[in-house]
Amino acid sequence: MSKRDYLIKTFSKTNKKDYENYILTAIWHKLGCLDIKPVTQQYVKRTDTGYALIDLYFPQVHVGVEVDEAFHKKQVEADELRMDDIISSISEEEISDFRVFRIDATQTIEQINKDIDGVVHYIKQKADSLQLSWPTYEEELAQLMQKETLSIYDDISFQYIKDIANTIFNRNAKGYQRSYFRVRENLWIWCPKLSINVGGDLKSAAGGWINVLAEDWSYIDESNQDEEILQAREESFAETVKKGRERAVFAKFKDNLGVNRYRFIGVFKVIEDLQPENRRFIRFTRIRESLEIDK
Repeated sequence: MSKRDYLIKTFSKTNKKDYENYILTAIWHKLGCLDIKPVTQQYVKRTDTGYALIDLYFPQVHVGVEVDEAFHKKQVEADELRMDDIISSISEEEISDFRVFRIDATQTIEQINKDIDGVVHYIKQKADSLQLSWPTYEEELAQLMQKETLSIYDDISFQYIKDIANTIFNRNAKGYQRSYFRVRENLWIWCPKLSINVGGDLKSAAGGWINVLAEDWSYIDESNQDEEILQAREESFAETVKKGRERAVFAKFKDNLGVNRYRFIGVFKVIEDLQPENRRFIRFTRIRESLEIDK
């Protein structure tokens, strides 16, 4: 997706919110820099108060903007979040220089514009101290290949499973139809589509599989609606534990523009002593937050 199309789609999400649209687009246009990437509707895990929705976020400089409108509730309860929101969220605790500006949309236009100028000034100052670039997706993959490891904290997600295999595991694939396959002697890629919580009930998102990610990404509980599949899996459980098979997990989610992506959330394995009470589920516990990149 070109920068033009990305920007149009990003800011079109605010075009039905008059005050928010005025403030956010004013900030963007006053910045006047195509090397700063804006993200709208960014979920943030707050240190003490759960999740919140930030109206505009600049990931390169770790700056967010919230527009405070009358009767506009931004705090989000954990049980209202989709799995997509949890995967695409950022953590306030993990970003040391994270800062959020709040602009009160009920003020006079003069004061709103003054607040906008203050945000723009801060972002420009911070950007001037950094060598910012907004790379294309292909450039992001090329830069990642030069690194030694991929971390769960890296600000990158993948469009296709083949991009994961080719970039991280030095493959030359044109495409993959499977979401689970072996890439090293004792390591498999797993790209699960996470389950949907509907009124407290878990619903399969694909193929009868129910994959539940812990809010802190520390484990995934896996089950299936098909009893025959559960029985077959139970028979292979002991071998999985004995051989210590590991899964590099790239969870499938929809980004803020509704596009399917895959994000690395860690390396997981089955640990026999850490299984859930519900025996219909197998728990995969995260054992590493990073993954070595093959050369």
